[in-house]
Amino acid sequence: MFTRSISHRAGEAGRFLARPAPRAGWRAAAAACVGFTMAEMLTVMALIGIMAAILTKPVSGAFRANARRAAKREASAYLFRARVIAVQQSRASQLVRSGNVLKIRVDSSGTMVQLGTATDLGAAYGVTVSMSSSPPDTIKFDPRGFMLTPPTPKIVVTRDAAADTICVTGLGRVTLRSCP
Repeated sequence: MFTRSISHRAGEAGRFLARPAPRAGWRAAAAACVGFTMAEMLTVMALIGIMAAILTKPVSGAFRANARRAAKREASAYLFRARVIAVQQSRASQLVRSGNVLKIRVDSSGTMVQLGTATDLGAAYGVTVSMSSSPPDTIKFDPRGFMLTPPTPKIVVTRDAAADTICVTGLGRVTLRSCP
């Protein structure tokens, strides 16, 4: 059944290795072929497809929620920045929303000048930004950092059906968790 052959590899000269004797016919050729059958490959592909279908919705939902939260953090950072600029420079400042774009403006001898760059949260995160304040789309801070926009304005960041809200109190405090 087994034949002996001499190995010609370096370091193994003179050793005898056992290998199976060749068989005759088509069974010998089939036994020499190794691999997976088409049925096995199709089964594996079907299982991978089912797992991908099951995992797609939760994973994409997590990405959307993460984008909404990141946009909320950026909008709150713009609010903090507008208030801090008002206090540091002892000048009135504003946070202005134009569509999904947020920008900070500061008083420069009676003229409102844009400070820094405007941020388009819709393009960056795929969210919609809305604001409820008495002068539409503007939150004003006086030189002491107090908010001049009555009543309590809210910035709402929405993506799909979920929304996050940012509120500013009369004393200029920005709250992310609960709005009055």
